Amino acid sequence: MSKPPKTKGEEKREEKREAIMAAAVTVIAREGVHGTTTRKIAGEASVNLGTLHYYFDGKDAVLMNVLTHLVAKSRESLAAYFSTPERLHDRIDHLLTFIRGEVERSPDEQLALFNLTLYALSTPGSEWLAKRKYEEYLDLYRSVLADASDVRDGSIKPDIDGLANFIFTGFVGILLQWLATANSFRSRQAVQSLIIAAQRTYL
Repeated sequence: MSKPPKTKGEEKREEKREAIMAAAVTVIAREGVHGTTTRKIAGEASVNLGTLHYYFDGKDAVLMNVLTHLVAKSRESLAAYFSTPERLHDRIDHLLTFIRGEVERSPDEQLALFNLTLYALSTPGSEWLAKRKYEEYLDLYRSVLADASDVRDGSIKPDIDGLANFIFTGFVGILLQWLATANSFRSRQAVQSLIIAAQRTYL
């Protein structure tokens, strides 16, 4: 059953919320989590502080929603890109190539995620946020890999959990190198090596 169309008011509220999320990503990437305030986010989003607090109770609520927002955005992008059946061998290649391209297009999102992770790991009681980020992104990779045609039909039975973890943790190092050096040539080389290693190890 399809959902009823959104009213203009609902669409406007969603657009405002998305603008605040995009502003939060920019501020976190630029200032770090400790330097981020709701006032700075409101300024970046060109809304007043009262408007921001209408949508979010405070800074912690914004941080939580940034993570949810980025995971949901990644999930939508992956679902749209991987709409055609393909073997796992090709899916590994295309997944890593796609992720590298997305990262190079949106470096602020990656910086925001790293800042959120470091904040969570260094703030007592917030360690769960880093764990949640890890698990949610790992689940995204796992879902895309498990949807490969030869995995779904049972032709092959690879260790999808191991493969997803191998790809995710391997790519984090490549991503950090690229963010530090902006050397796209090295990044492409490293991703290609990771693709080959993943294919040889898990297929």
